[in-house]
Amino acid sequence: MGNNQQFPSEYHTASASERLAYYDSYTMAHPYLDIAFETLKPIINDCGDSRIIFIVGPTGVGKTKLRLLIEKWIIESSLSLLEVNKGCIPVASIEARLFSGGLFNFKDHLKRCLYALAEAPELIQNKINYGTSGVYHNPDGQLIIKPAILETELGWALEQALKQRRPKIFFIDEAHHLLAVASGRKLTDVPEAIKSLASLTQVLHGLIGTYDLLTLHDIGDQLSRRSIYVHLPRYNAEFIEDREIWHSVIWNFQCQIPTREPPDFLSHWEYLYSRSLGCVGILKNWSRNALGEALNEDVSTVTLKHLEKRALSVGQCRNILKHIKEGEARYAEIEGKIEELYQDLGLRCPPISKQQTTSNSEIKSQDVEPKKRKKLVGTRKPKRDSIGSENAV
Repeated sequence: MGNNQQFPSEYHTASASERLAYYDSYTMAHPYLDIAFETLKPIINDCGDSRIIFIVGPTGVGKTKLRLLIEKWIIESSLSLLEVNKGCIPVASIEARLFSGGLFNFKDHLKRCLYALAEAPELIQNKINYGTSGVYHNPDGQLIIKPAILETELGWALEQALKQRRPKIFFIDEAHHLLAVASGRKLTDVPEAIKSLASLTQVLHGLIGTYDLLTLHDIGDQLSRRSIYVHLPRYNAEFIEDREIWHSVIWNFQCQIPTREPPDFLSHWEYLYSRSLGCVGILKNWSRNALGEALNEDVSTVTLKHLEKRALSVGQCRNILKHIKEGEARYAEIEGKIEELYQDLGLRCPPISKQQTTSNSEIKSQDVEPKKRKKLVGTRKPKRDSIGSENAV
């Protein structure tokens, strides 16, 4: 047995399901996750006029794990507040859902937001007034939403719920699904409605999703102006620093694999990188599934064979990588090009006086001579014609 295993010793003899549960619960801190976490904390405590946070990154990079860490931090830091205001819900979250046909349903979204903010039945004494007869708590403390309720009534009820529950932030995970609207709605309708709701209630909203969310930067100027962007990137093997961190990530995961003998992930780091694309979330899920294979076979450790059996295909990886690179380029375009911005704002030219500008304009206008009108053939010169005749009696 290697001496680099770092999981609790009781898991050497635990059942397969207990070992999987342990590895599922393991969260590894790594630099990009830590940076995003520390970036979000002060924003949540004081967001100013910006009521929307876009948390973007590639699929499988760990955005949901970031949300869970933030939720844990908010709850732990709000315990004293809950003693004073028992009806408060410090943080709430839902996942944006797609229906059959791959479309997003805003009415269903509003309902699920209300359920996320509903008080637990045992705490029904802290029930709230939703301002509409279509949303209420029954005597057993369960939230009831009438089937025939209008979308506008649901919106009003959600506004009251947010005002009275006062969460520090309301997360919408998989928020890129908000863009899959049915025909008849504009692409920005749902995000703009969320922005309006956040502004009216003064409740910060966190939209978590892939780089597809950046589409709203181009078409929703009002939305992007009042928004904050937080990026959770992958580890890019083009950079020495990212390669070193990736080695550390692999090492930490292999030390937490609860098998009788430690696996050797580090020797296969390139293969692990190629099939996870530098995304820690993909690597964690992949290694978890490989662990399941090894436990089913009742072998001493996870081998390359188990990893190969549960890896993403080359085609899947190439398709994901294509979208990642497009998203990274788009994010770099939004955050970068500082020099172009300075140039467009006139900050890269020596300033001149307004009077000088006015004088130059006047000189230019004087230098321009009026064009002479070209005389057409057969046209008389303009002159006054005499009336009558000198010989007339």
